[in-house]
Amino acid sequence: MTIFTETLTGIEFRHLDPSALPDLAEPVIFLIHTDSYSASEVSSFQKLLTAQEQEKAARFRFIKDQHSYIITHALLRKILGRCLNSEPAEIEFVSNKFGKPSLRPGDRNIHFNISHRCGISALAFSTKSEIGIDVEKIDPEFDFNLIAKAHFSEAEDRFIDAEQSESCKRFYTIWTRKEALLKAIGTGIGENLEVEVFRNVNQYNPELPFPANQEADYYLNSFEYLDRYMITSAGRHPELLKIWILL
Repeated sequence: MTIFTETLTGIEFRHLDPSALPDLAEPVIFLIHTDSYSASEVSSFQKLLTAQEQEKAARFRFIKDQHSYIITHALLRKILGRCLNSEPAEIEFVSNKFGKPSLRPGDRNIHFNISHRCGISALAFSTKSEIGIDVEKIDPEFDFNLIAKAHFSEAEDRFIDAEQSESCKRFYTIWTRKEALLKAIGTGIGENLEVEVFRNVNQYNPELPFPANQEADYYLNSFEYLDRYMITSAGRHPELLKIWILL
């Protein structure tokens, strides 16, 4: 398996009304400001979820986290419903042994992944390959050294330490790349955090073994959003994903 990584600058973020959702002919990322939705909108979204999803939302301790879950999963259903010509609430998902959801066999070939953190959710879609997405809020006060020393390679630690003024952002770049790649592969974080993902526009073979059917190339694209979020997408398509902000 070959991995290509790149940190992106100069990205064009396009705003989009949820009532005019585009088709998923090309890989795309939707960014959602979950804090911007009203209580009535959240209530409307909740009706699109299954009983199991509603129960899961209710288990979140804080209301804002409940709302984030409801909004994110409802919009996932709305987007897929449009593409499948189905009612959002009627879409059924299946999960692999690591818990990654997907559409049922026989449905249109649409791969998707979700990530949400601190008021921002990211939905990634592709009809071309598996896809993973991770979003993290950049916390300049966070002491990341213990995590880096425990789970990152020596080369990645050197990459973080090489430029002290950027070390925090470099940590989040590496972390989101690991998460996005492992989510795309479908294994989850598990014991695979040691896979190296720090190089820019370079190809290489990670040392850790992956399932035999995961030998194709992967492309990791990392970018900052609003100067306080780091986001990485992972997939088998080299082209830049379109990025839409749902109003």
